[in-house]
Amino acid sequence: MDDLALVLTRFVSGEDTSLAAANSLEVLLDDAYPDDELVQSAVMSLAMYRPGGGSFLLDTPEIQRRLHRLRDYLAHRT
Repeated sequence: MDDLALVLTRFVSGEDTSLAAANSLEVLLDDAYPDDELVQSAVMSLAMYRPGGGSFLLDTPEIQRRLHRLRDYLAHRT
């Protein structure tokens, strides 16, 4: 779970918004919370992430907003 918190914090802060980080978050979130609908929605959003956005894709600021809300949710979930 520490890896998840670290990757999530680095992404939200803008320290690492790479596709590799997004892919890592997808896997970490899916493995940690397979039955949580809100988390699974974030996993789907991450699958649509591209740094520059595009048709049917989400850009960095949008994913950061969504992940910031998710981080708050997860902090209060425990």
